[in-house]
Order: sequence, then C-alpha cells, then structure tokens
Amino acid sequence: MIPSVLAQQLQHGVEDFLRTTFPVSTPHFHGLVDRLLEEDGGIFKGPYVSLQLPFRQATADGEFFENVPLGWRPFLHQEQAFRRLGGDDPRSTLVATGTGSGKTESFLVPILDYCYRRRDEPGIKAILIYPMNALANDQAGRIARMVWENERLKGHVRAGLYVGQRDATPRRGMEADGVITDREMLRLDPPDILLTNYKMLDYLLVRPDDYPLWQHNDPEALRFMVVDELHTFDGAQGTDLACLVRRLQARLRTPEGHLCCVGTSATLGGERARDELREYAGLIFGQEFDEAAVIMESRQSDAEFLEGSYVRALAPVSPSQADALDPVGYQHHDDYLRAQVGLWFGGEIAVEDLDAPEWRVALGELLKSHPLVRNLLTVLRGGVKSLDEVQRALARATPELRDTDPAYRRHLFDSLLALVAAARVWTPESQEKREAREAAGEPRPTRPLLELRIQLWLRELRRMVASVGEEPRLGFFDDLTEELRQSHLPVIHCRDCGSTGWGAMRRPLDGVLDPDLKDFYQGFFSYHPNTTFVFPGDLETSQGEEGTWCWLDRHLGLHDSKPKGEAVRVFLPDNSRRGQNNRQYTHHDCPFCGSGEALTILGSRAASLTSVLITQLYASSFNEHRKLIAFSDSVQDASHRAGFFA
Repeated sequence: MIPSVLAQQLQHGVEDFLRTTFPVSTPHFHGLVDRLLEEDGGIFKGPYVSLQLPFRQATADGEFFENVPLGWRPFLHQEQAFRRLGGDDPRSTLVATGTGSGKTESFLVPILDYCYRRRDEPGIKAILIYPMNALANDQAGRIARMVWENERLKGHVRAGLYVGQRDATPRRGMEADGVITDREMLRLDPPDILLTNYKMLDYLLVRPDDYPLWQHNDPEALRFMVVDELHTFDGAQGTDLACLVRRLQARLRTPEGHLCCVGTSATLGGERARDELREYAGLIFGQEFDEAAVIMESRQSDAEFLEGSYVRALAPVSPSQADALDPVGYQHHDDYLRAQVGLWFGGEIAVEDLDAPEWRVALGELLKSHPLVRNLLTVLRGGVKSLDEVQRALARATPELRDTDPAYRRHLFDSLLALVAAARVWTPESQEKREAREAAGEPRPTRPLLELRIQLWLRELRRMVASVGEEPRLGFFDDLTEELRQSHLPVIHCRDCGSTGWGAMRRPLDGVLDPDLKDFYQGFFSYHPNTTFVFPGDLETSQGEEGTWCWLDRHLGLHDSKPKGEAVRVFLPDNSRRGQNNRQYTHHDCPFCGSGEALTILGSRAASLTSVLITQLYASSFNEHRKLIAFSDSVQDASHRAGFFA
C-alpha cells in the first residue's frame, strides 16, 4: 500500500462522484458543487501526516519466558509489562501504547506461560474481554497461531471463544487458525483462556446451561482478567462492566487481591492522564493500581534513530521531472515505486524483486541520510500535521521548494512518503530463532523504518443549503449563523436533466419562503401542498412550462416586479395536484424534463460516500493489501450500511 497516493485517489474519487451525481444544467447554479469542493475544509480535511519513530528495545537480552520464547527482542514497554505480569505473583497493569505497539503480546505471553505452568490444574485461568466481536475473533486467531507453533503449548494450553455469533462449523479443539468455538465442548471441558465480550460474560454467569463452564473453578483458579480497549467502556457501559467484575469474583469466590487485572488503552497525553486512567481502572476493577501500573510507550529520539547515519548533500527531485512524480502516469504501484526510487537516489539501489527485503532496508538507510527526511521528522516531532502545513514548513528550510507549482509539491511529498512507507529495517532476532529460520530457508524478518499514518477526513453532505443571490454558494446549514440562515435555502436537483433550484415551505399569508429546514424536510417527504420549488432563469429558457414568474430577494420574499436591492428572477412551477378525497398535494415531477419523482434534495450521506471510498480502495492498483474495518454507532446503522459497503 502507498497511503500518500491512495489519499489523493480517494479524494479525487469522491469529487468525481459528487460531480457526476449532481450535474447542474441550470446556468445560475453552474460551479455550485465545484466551489464547495475547492473550498479549504469544505468537505475534506487533510490529508494529515504523522511519522512515529521506532519503539525503544528492551534493555535485557535473552528470553523472558522459557516456555513461550518470542524469538525476537521485545520493546521496552513490553519488557516492563512482562516483569509485572510474569512469575507467580503478577501485578495488575495498564498498557497504554499506540497502534502496532504489541499491546496484545504484553499480556498474552505472560498468560500463556502461566497457563502452561498450571496445565494440570482445571478451570478457566484467564478471561479476555473485548468491546467488539471482530476484535475477539482477530485475537482468537493470533492465540491459536501462537499455541500451534509452540511445541510446548500445543496440546497443553487451550483457548475458547464464546460470543453471540455462532460458527457454521464450530471447532471442538485447537487448530492452527482458530480456537475452540463449540459451546458444548467448552462447557464439558472448559478452556484455560476464555475470549468473550462483557454482555456474553454476563449471560454465562446466569444461564443454567452455562453453569458447567465454571464447575472446575476453585477460588484461586481464575488469575487474570483482561479488558481490551478499556477506555471505550465509559458511562453506563463502564458501570455495567464494573458490576460484572464484582459479580464474577463473588460467584467464583475469588480471594481479595488475587485477581490480576489488565487493561489496554490508547496512547495517553501526560502524567495527569496517567493518574486519571489509574483512578478510572480502579473504579472498573475494584482494586488499586500502584503508580508504576501504567506502562506507556517509549520511542527513540531523533538522535537515537539517526545514529550512525550521516547527512548527505541530496536535493529534492527537480520540478523538471514533475511528470515522473505524478502517480497518474503509472499503471501499477510497482512501476511507480521503482521510478520514485530512481528519481530520488539514481542507481544507488537496484530494485529488481519488490518482495526482496534487502533493497527496502538499503532504502531506509538512504532516507535517514536525506536532509528532507530529517527536516520532516523535525517538523512533525511525533505529532500530526496537515500535508499543507508540512509543505509550507519544509519550503522555508528548502530553497528548492519555494515558489514552485503546488501540484509539483504535492506529488513530491506523495513520492517521498511512498518511499518512507516502503522502507524497512531488520528485526532483531535471537540466535535460536535465526538458526531455525535459516534452517527452514525462511527470509530474514523486517519491520517498518517509521510508523507512517495518513488520515483523510470526509464530511457527509447533510443539511445542505445554498445562498440566495447572483452566485449561490453551497454550505452546511449547521455552520451558519442565525442571521445567515435567513438567506439560505435547501437545494432541489433533478436526477435526470440536472435542473437545479431552491426549495422551501411557502407561508400562506404573505407568500414569503420559510428557511426552516425541519419544516421543509417534513413538507417535502409528506408532499405538503405548501412545498415550493424555485428555479432561477429567464422567460426565454423556460417557455411553455406551467407556473409563474417573479423575483426572489435575499430575505426570501417573492415579488411580482423587481424590488430594490439584489434579487433573482425565478420560476415557480405549478407542482400541485389533487388526489383522493380531493386532497391537494405537491408532486416531485421535474417541470422541465417531465420525469416523474425526479426532484431530490441535494446531499449525500455517510453510507453512500463511504461506499465510494471503499470502491476506490479496492480498485486502486496502489493498494495491494485490501483490508477494511468499518465502525458504526449502532446495530441499525451497521445493518443499513452493510448493503452499501458490500
């Protein structure tokens, strides 16, 4: 994946979708959508860039757990977690580190070691609670692989997954890619490690059918309780979880202070946040967390990261080669990547096999010596900045970037970030692991040079309105002041011919248009007779249409003759009809092309826009890792959006 290029493709894809979905044939509204797209922060925010330096490595050499050897040198924060959670007297711990930091291994490795050492003792020894079934399923696969690939654990440590969803073919035993999911088997022979969610755990404590699950648990059998993404359990959900933890310990008669509680959380801000997390976790788990309980990530400094790399007199790619920087000229990301390596470093790296790790490691060393990369680290300083901010900051320190074409600068930084995403470093590994790998003919493992993240934020087109005047501008009703709302109306658009106008509820006494959105939406969808459509134009272009001509001023008043001040000549089609019982209503047929029910309210919600993004993600040749995770606020939203995303 080349995220910098993908972000640009995603943005262009949504822009093309909106232009295609809302083609405007009414001259007065020409450029309406384009003006919103070109507005800074109008629909898109970003892309934002963050570059995180590598985590510091553990201070001690060798394996921490003889029964669960890692084969590689852990990070410093993992070492700290191992020291607290390992042995016969584990201490409650909170791991607050970033994405990709190995939080799972921080608690899972000590738990696997504990379960192996207690393999002859029956009962559930560890419960892992996840906020979502998707996370539980993902972690179940990871545990299965760790057990299957370890000859000591295989056949001696068992894990089971018990969530609301049922497998079509439940597993009755541990396999290479999955844990036990057969519920009857879990009841008959409870696993050492149980993965679940807090709602299901509640059921497991009260349902008679699940009583056998706990039959082998003496008071000291359960040793670990892990809550993943602890910070997501807030409000009523946090209260439910706190009560559940206490009920579980009472049910199993767990001695006070015996249960080792572990929580994982997102990265914290500072010492105050550390204390707040300790206090919060104490309320959830019902026990105190000492001052050393919170383990935070520790990353290398710039000096540590760049140690041994010397600055070279390397200039950015020249504007004369701007066409070669543009990803549009490449059919596949392989071709693009090869070309960018050549543009930045000439023949210093031979890229023949893109899957070979050697050239990626060599690329990482060259990037560390490039002045622009060093300045990029200085500008970001582990934080998040928009790409525009980064470009402006680097242009001040790089004369070659001043007064250059914006498109060139965007392609230049897309290219540089593409190389950063491709660069790797060798992963430190133990001698035993290296010998086993070489004997098996496996390639030497690598990890990313830097943790690159690109974020592009998109706002749904909801509650859209356009100003009334000579050059209407599209905007969000919720962003307007109360005064500005009085001169804006929702936009009506014909999906067939592209005719565009304003819509409103017309007040029956004075004929003034009402800008209230709620009233208009209710009137539009109920076909209320006071629903009015207003199309700017002139008599010559609208001959033969049934309706009236008048003038619309900025205060939404309608006049037979042109009033003083700014006003727009508008056509009000006669869209009234009578139905059953002589009831009058307003239809949505287009007055210009005659298409039935063709008039719609201009806007596009999250489900439609996200489906466009997904299509772009899966169709792009710059994304070879086609994976997606979508979060939704509710089951109803998830069910609705699944049809769009499919």
